[in-house]
Amino acid sequence: MAGRRTNSPRGFTLVETALAIVIVATGMLAMVAANQAFVMQNDWGERAAQAARLGGEIRECSLTMPIFDPVTANSTWGPEAGEASVADWDDMDDFDGLDAAGWSGTGPIDATGSVIPGMLQWRQVVQVESVDPVDLGTVVGDGTSDAVRVSVDVFWQDSPSAASELVTTVTWVHVQ
Repeated sequence: MAGRRTNSPRGFTLVETALAIVIVATGMLAMVAANQAFVMQNDWGERAAQAARLGGEIRECSLTMPIFDPVTANSTWGPEAGEASVADWDDMDDFDGLDAAGWSGTGPIDATGSVIPGMLQWRQVVQVESVDPVDLGTVVGDGTSDAVRVSVDVFWQDSPSAASELVTTVTWVHVQ
């Protein structure tokens, strides 16, 4: 038994250890990138849902209103004299040109016309257009039709000096 060899257990070589570290690090980087993509998608989804809600608030606020003022009919487009705030508005055309922005302190507004607190980054811009009741894609003169198309552009703005980012547009047609 004089020529007998004994095998002693060996550890990992430096190359094997480096390769294992590279494989584990690559896997961890992939997981971090996937997590970051998930967070960004989640933020976008949350923002899109909030924007749709804010567009719906304007729709709900104006849902039961006539297109034209009950007193002056279609002689005035937009808020009539004495209608100083959203709470005073009594017809759809009053909403044309509304720009309710959180940073300016005028919005966004809810279905009762009240400013929603804590939503400084949001802005609602409303456009009301008279449209041909037979062809809703054709815009006609203000107050000349019994159908209006209302569009609410909802914007996100990180800070007062940042550019606004259009998140969604909510559009519907109101026929008298």
